[in-house]
This record gives sequence, structure tokens and C-alpha cells, in this order.
Amino acid sequence: KKVPGYEYVSHISIHLKIQSTFSNTKKTNTNYGRISYAIINTISTMQKDLIKQMIDSALDGNGITRRQALELEFFSREELDYLFEGTNRLRDRFKGDDVKICSIVNAKAGKCEEDCGFCAQSSQFKTDSPEYGLLDVEKIVEAAKEAEAFGSNEFSIVTSGTALNRREELDQVIAAIKRIKKETNLETCCSLGLMNLDDMRKLKAAGLDRCHHNLETAASHFEKIVTTHNYEDELLAVKNAKEAGLQVCVGGVFGMGETFAQRVELAIDIRDLETQSFPINFLKPLEGTVLENMELMELYEALRTIAMLRLILPTIDLFVCGGREEVFTNNQEQIFAAGANGILGGNYLTTKGQDPKRDIDMIERIGLNPIYQSA
Repeated sequence: KKVPGYEYVSHISIHLKIQSTFSNTKKTNTNYGRISYAIINTISTMQKDLIKQMIDSALDGNGITRRQALELEFFSREELDYLFEGTNRLRDRFKGDDVKICSIVNAKAGKCEEDCGFCAQSSQFKTDSPEYGLLDVEKIVEAAKEAEAFGSNEFSIVTSGTALNRREELDQVIAAIKRIKKETNLETCCSLGLMNLDDMRKLKAAGLDRCHHNLETAASHFEKIVTTHNYEDELLAVKNAKEAGLQVCVGGVFGMGETFAQRVELAIDIRDLETQSFPINFLKPLEGTVLENMELMELYEALRTIAMLRLILPTIDLFVCGGREEVFTNNQEQIFAAGANGILGGNYLTTKGQDPKRDIDMIERIGLNPIYQSA
């Protein structure tokens, strides 16, 4: 929230080093320990103590409480600047200087039966989103090799539709996974919809490392975004993947009219699921969809959201994915101080991403290390 009478200063433009509560943070260009005395003096001792309590709670690996997380909604920009010193420390403590880069292939596009209000692939909306059937195995493997060549350490096969449950299509994806595991060093991930347990086990046996399945939004907001299936269906898909022995990547889309409390609600639900990765998407309103008239989330609100997720989920991998270029524009490096440790590189499902070389240059310029291969 803006406080009248104060001029807000960009993170990158602050150059004066001080000794702060978080002064033992490793110094990189993402370190927001460079904060002016003028800003420090606008923050009350009570707020500084609250921020220190949050960081200390997260440093034990358990994360902050729902009540603490809800306090973040009311932080001023100056207070967020101060908070980012701590979230940067959390990222460094649990993830070090490595930035993971994930790439995807839209292996089957459009004609989806679902009515997710943010998605251009729904057959219920008139959009210019591409439509095509499942790519053949060779094209999927070729896309994986291209992703590895520009720096990805993980590759995800994504298909439209409620679930990839036709036998011949599932066999194609299984064949692609086997070849990717044999011919590259990539970790493999799939996002195939509301999959059943038996099919998840077949994918695991083929060499799949991870399943991606977003809950989309908080349970209390879900019916305003999706009506063709329910939140419990989403939870079941995640539980099936876990029972099959897969790592699970579960996140959502922010900026769809939800309250900050509902963002916290989603984060707590995902913490309870004990998953490994959280893809953070910010709505990019697409013409023809129900949410086409929504506005992009404001920069600091997006950074507030990333920080909240790092504080609730201190040990998880946080990937900033859809909407990164549009929301953060020329300030994309700020996502790492807020707590992110990964990005989606290359193109998205229905929109173009920025040049992968630009991502690599940005990461290296601020003193972090893009991960080129899986461990």
C-alpha cells in the first residue's frame, strides 16, 4: 500500500550498504541488504521485529503461520523492501545460488472440454490459440533436446484436455519419456490433466520423474474460475501422482480476482500436500477468455505474492512461469530476492516467452548460476 509522502525507490537503484538484521546473507546482486537509511527509518521497530520473526520461523524449514502470512497484505513498499532482505536469505539458505530452468512442449493443443476462465485452449472460448493433436514422438524428443541445448535441466510434456486417457496417446508419451531419459540428461515432467492412478504408475515405470498439476486457485475461489470440474478433482490428481511415487509440482495462477487471503489459502493447501515444486503463474489476460478484461498484477503485488510463498514454503522450489515477462518487464531479476529459485524458460503453452539467452544472461549477471543439467 502506498504511504502518502514517501517516494518509492526501485530495488535496483538502492546502493548504500548497511549492516542489517540479515547482514550474514551472502552478497550477490540479488541481495536487498542494500537499502537506504531513509527507507529503514520509515519502518517501525514493531514491523522490523515482525519481519525478523517471520524469517526466523521460515529458517527452521517449517514456514510461517497462516496468521503471519495474512499480515503481509498490509506491508508498505518500504516494508517489502526490508522483507526481501530476509526472503533473499531464505532462498540462499535452502536453494543456494542455483536457478533451475524448466522448459515445456505444448504437445497437444486446444479443443479442451474444460472451461478454465484463464485458458485460451478451452473449446468454450473463441481465441486464436493453436489447435492440433498429439505431436509424434520424434517431435517431442527434438523439443527436449533443444531445451537442453539452451540450458534447461527439466523438460515437461504438456497436453490439453481433461486427461490424456486414450491408450494410443498415452503410449506415445511413454515412448517419448523413454527416449528423453536415454538421449538427454534432462529430468522429465508431464502435465496431462486429471490422470488416474494406474496411468500415473505406467508413466513412472517409463522413467517419468515428476508430475505437474496445478490446483489453479484457492478452493474458496475455484468455482468462479472453473465449473466443469471441482477442486476435489484437482486434489485427487495430485494424490494419484504422489501414490505412484512421482515428485509433484503443484501451483496456481494469481491475479484472477482472488483476495490475498485466498492466495495464502492456496499456499497452505499446497504445503499440506507436501509437494516439491510450486509453479507461480501470473494471469496474462487473453482475448476471448472470460478473464480477458482483468488487469495485469502490479509489480510489487506480484513480489509480495512470491515472498509470501517463500515464507510459507521455505524449502520448496519456486518457479516463476506464466506472466513473468508481462508483470516484471525489465525488473525480472527481482523475483529472486523475493524468494524464487527457478523460471520457466522458452515459450509457454499459448504465448511466446523471451529469448532463452536473455534469461541465462540475466541470471549470470546478478551472480546466480543457471543449472544446465540435472544432478
